[in-house]
Amino acid sequence: MPLHLSKLKSLQVLVGVKFLLGGGDGSRMEDLGEVHNLYGSLSILELQNVVNRRAARKAKMRGKEHVDNLSLGWSGSSSADNSQTERDILDELQPNTNIKELVKLSIGNCKNCDSLPALGQLPSLKFLSIREMHRITEVTEEFYGGSSSKKPFNSLEKLEFVKMPEWRQWHILGSGEFPRLEKLSIANCPKLMGKLPENLSTLTELNISKTPLFDEVELFASQL
Repeated sequence: MPLHLSKLKSLQVLVGVKFLLGGGDGSRMEDLGEVHNLYGSLSILELQNVVNRRAARKAKMRGKEHVDNLSLGWSGSSSADNSQTERDILDELQPNTNIKELVKLSIGNCKNCDSLPALGQLPSLKFLSIREMHRITEVTEEFYGGSSSKKPFNSLEKLEFVKMPEWRQWHILGSGEFPRLEKLSIANCPKLMGKLPENLSTLTELNISKTPLFDEVELFASQL
């Protein structure tokens, strides 16, 4: 999206936008916040350049009632100074409840993040990619939504974990937490041991490489 496009006050409708962020002062998020008549798909990329919750709030995501397809992307080193700040930024980017599809969420190389937020409570999320989170040692119950009574990951079809060098344990709820998962990929997670999620009745593709889960994979395959 070109700079200052939001200043075109006579613009009635803007359909489909890819919004590339640069710099952490929130000025571009403020530009996004000024686009009121945005319809269709919205992609917000390079979110590691958002420095804090206040900057993220300027995007005014909850007010974008006509956005029905949302993609969010992080890559590179985050400007946020701690894990909680990164989770606060994600919280501020929650879309309006009218959204039909949060198609894809990609989080990568957030070097200060030592835990994952409650991504399981994004009801329309279909594709989740988590990459190069070097301080993540466990995927805990918080990932699913903690104490929330809502069933997690209701729409998720594809899940991938890539290059998680310190990831050791995946806490499994054992309650069918991925009811629509079709593809699961785990690559370059050299310390991960334990079990895969259970009751993956919709799974059609399982890819595990450079990850010591071979015994569990054989057991899983025998049950298909």
